[in-house]
Amino acid sequence: MGSWRRPSQRGHSTGVPASVSEDQDRKGKFSIVPTETTENPRDAGCSLDTVVERSPGGDDFLEAAIAYVQRGWPVLPVQPRGKQPLGRLVGHGLKDATLDEDQVERWWRAEPEANVGLVTGIAFDALDVDGPGGLDAINAAVPWYGEPWDGLPTNDTVDGPTVITGGGGHHVYLAVTGSGNRAGLLPHVDWRGRGGYVVSPPSLHASGRRYEWFPGWGLIRDIAPAPDWLLKLLRGSPVSLEAGRAARPVGTTSYARGALEAEAGRVALAPEGTRNAELNKAAYALGQLVGGGAIDLGTVIAALEEVGQRVGLQLCEVRATIKSGLAAGLRSPRRVPR
Repeated sequence: MGSWRRPSQRGHSTGVPASVSEDQDRKGKFSIVPTETTENPRDAGCSLDTVVERSPGGDDFLEAAIAYVQRGWPVLPVQPRGKQPLGRLVGHGLKDATLDEDQVERWWRAEPEANVGLVTGIAFDALDVDGPGGLDAINAAVPWYGEPWDGLPTNDTVDGPTVITGGGGHHVYLAVTGSGNRAGLLPHVDWRGRGGYVVSPPSLHASGRRYEWFPGWGLIRDIAPAPDWLLKLLRGSPVSLEAGRAARPVGTTSYARGALEAEAGRVALAPEGTRNAELNKAAYALGQLVGGGAIDLGTVIAALEEVGQRVGLQLCEVRATIKSGLAAGLRSPRRVPR
């Protein structure tokens, strides 16, 4: 799941039902607890969630890697049952990560058991929580409820697609913040951002356990902005124990916002018969800005998917066109003044 909250005194977390005991409830600590959710795939014919969330077996490493690429998430092969990039296939490490499906297939045909790595800082960042110690550290730094416990939240949750790691920790995927990696953000808590990566499902841990999506909190969940208290931690600022609102992710320049609006406008006004080509051009131009760090990938994909469908293109066609244009643009990054 991805909900970091102190359960209320009545045995459920505010807004989302959860299974906790009265004794657990009195402790007042952050916890990751299963919640009942209803998954509503946006488009059953184009959904990628089934491929990467189902139980692994056979060619699932390759299938999952392809599915991530189709979401616009650059991938790279990682050592089987390990966490390091597979040097014999990606000699330049993260620099070799790709959105090219043919390259991905060549990698996993060469090493079918390679774990799947996802680059952070482009489509998402990740909060890396190492077991109960990490949860306790978050609770100590940012209490979810004030005193007296009256059932009202005083700090925002961290919600998003969540992975149960093979080592028993959790990775929560959040919107790009522009921050780099931060080891030891809190005790047993790291941050994976610009220049980093995470090992993703269905990879195998050295222990033999799988990396798995938390039930009900997999890819069907939106990647949301990090809350204000977490952004303050990343900036090294003192964390307030007062109420905090989720902030808009940093890293999107005014120039890039204008470019996004202009490109989406060109697609919206394109004559019939030219709309797919205009969408590809827009994805390429914006992909260059993503590569240059001016705007986050998730923002671009969401905007282009919306305008593509609005002008009458099918979602599968829209996603394929966006992926193609973004992949080309990312190979030619363009930096702009901030």
